[in-house]
Amino acid sequence: MWVGPIRSGLVDQKKNDYEAAMDDWYGFLEDTKDYYGVDMSVLTRPFSNEQEKYYLQTSLWSNLHPNQVIGTAAVIKEIDCLTASVNDILEVKSSFSSAISMASTRLCGFAGWFDVHFRGRGEDPAQKEIELTTAPSSNNGTHWGQQIFLLHPPVHVDEEINLDVSFSMNRSKENHRLMEVEFDVKISKPSGKMLPPINKKFYIE
Repeated sequence: MWVGPIRSGLVDQKKNDYEAAMDDWYGFLEDTKDYYGVDMSVLTRPFSNEQEKYYLQTSLWSNLHPNQVIGTAAVIKEIDCLTASVNDILEVKSSFSSAISMASTRLCGFAGWFDVHFRGRGEDPAQKEIELTTAPSSNNGTHWGQQIFLLHPPVHVDEEINLDVSFSMNRSKENHRLMEVEFDVKISKPSGKMLPPINKKFYIE
């Protein structure tokens, strides 16, 4: 399993979608008060939280182009499908560093993807190893695509900026088929100056 920093116009689209949902809500509040004399503004915070989770904190499927990966990607988990148990994958935790490799761009989030290496078994090895990759591709990729986790707001970055990332993924307590992901990111310039850290929680649904 891989994770890498990305740029994507979807970060702006999802923010606009959230703001449009809130505009609709405020229009609904006004109409409800004018026509029925009912003030439902007490529900504004719960509604906003729900929309924020849906538009800004839920991961998305995407087929990225390689030039949207703006820094080094890292392996966050290796699984031997012949021997892995459920307990082995109940929690995925990793710490890694990534150096931004693109000048004057935006860190819009992170993408995750996976590779599978078909090597056979120890007693029956494959004559030739075959690799299946779902990494960003210039040839439309695969139907698996990538899961992307968008940062709001995105961060302006430049070449040689370093990201120190702590990643964790756990099953949702409410539904074990769903996952919750956290990114804790420290950003440092070549001079050693630190930018404001990022701590974000996401949902894979």
